[in-house]
Amino acid sequence: MISDSLKNGASFLLSGQIIQVFVSFGSNLILVRYLFPEDFGRFAMILAVAIIVLSIFSLNIRTMIIRTSSNLYSNSLKDVYFSVILYETIFSFLVLLLWLTVFETLDGWEISLVIALSIRHWLNSNVSFFERQMPFRELALVETLSVVFGHSCALLMIFNGFGRETLFIREVTLTLLGGLGLLFVNGITLRKLVPFWKIPWVNIFSQSRGLWLDTILESSFNRIVIISIYLLGGERAAGFFFQAQRLAGVPLQIFSPIFTRIAAVWFGRAEERWERKRGRNKLLYLSAVPLIFCGIVCFLIADDVVPFLFGENWLRSGQLLSLMAGVVVFHSLFEILKAYCWQTRQMRWLLIGRVSQYIGYGLPMILVVQGILSGEVALALGQSFAFFLSFMTVLLLLENSERNW
Repeated sequence: MISDSLKNGASFLLSGQIIQVFVSFGSNLILVRYLFPEDFGRFAMILAVAIIVLSIFSLNIRTMIIRTSSNLYSNSLKDVYFSVILYETIFSFLVLLLWLTVFETLDGWEISLVIALSIRHWLNSNVSFFERQMPFRELALVETLSVVFGHSCALLMIFNGFGRETLFIREVTLTLLGGLGLLFVNGITLRKLVPFWKIPWVNIFSQSRGLWLDTILESSFNRIVIISIYLLGGERAAGFFFQAQRLAGVPLQIFSPIFTRIAAVWFGRAEERWERKRGRNKLLYLSAVPLIFCGIVCFLIADDVVPFLFGENWLRSGQLLSLMAGVVVFHSLFEILKAYCWQTRQMRWLLIGRVSQYIGYGLPMILVVQGILSGEVALALGQSFAFFLSFMTVLLLLENSERNW
């Protein structure tokens, strides 16, 4: 029964995700023709800081809701989870508001982006109550329609003379439409609010500390790159790198419903550990072939295709993208292992993989110190090597620990 639900859910989510990726890509293709790299750079920097802060103060209740067994999933526990999500969202927003006030220009568009991202964080966590029932058809419909209408609004704005504010308003629109869609399908859960001092914080954190640390390491990785580029090279350099990162993440965007949602639910529901392992390896084998092909194509033609699609102003993004071919291949494969580790509570292997990811990312910087590579090239190569090294590390650790099953 679960298998049939997951198959149907996978088809809906995957179809919707493909539509979303093409709509987002097409919209972005037009936006880059009207905006300058520095317009994207400022937006990318605010976005990066906001996501890092949200990850630091998030206990990843979303995963805890999904993986909690039915016999432990009581009404009182639901109330606690609901309250924790609300408290962490409010606190994160206040920290971001303080950061904007003290260290940045308190611009209305930047405040709107922080508000939108905070609300989206709450929605993405809250929807887990609904997602436990595996209503993937409804979720796919809501997510797809919100993306289509949100990006359509952005295009209407850019055609009518709006500038960089289009990027900020687009995120607000996407959040608003997503929230309204979830309300329409009864996907938002409202529970009794537990007072802050009555929440068993020690117990919650003891259950989530591995997830929490992994989320911080994951969210910080790409955002630290953007912030570093912004500080060293300014808004223009950050804009180039931001676009290259987005393009390198397209394969994962397409297949993320399978890698991070369907697989995660299946790993959590499978009763036998050998069955989970066999499903994990099968998914890795099936995914590796198209991903390797995409990586080869990216390496060979990205520096020609990107300026052809985006314009000659974006040539640098194409050059950086070709060096991120390893991200195209190994980021998606790593996400499969991450979902597996999360649901099987093997967080120590995943955290070791995260450490190796940062080590792999930093190794090319040695060549920068020696004057062999530029900072941008080293960062792009470092991302490819980082995901390759982290994937291989976690896979080898898992295989070694499961050898005697």
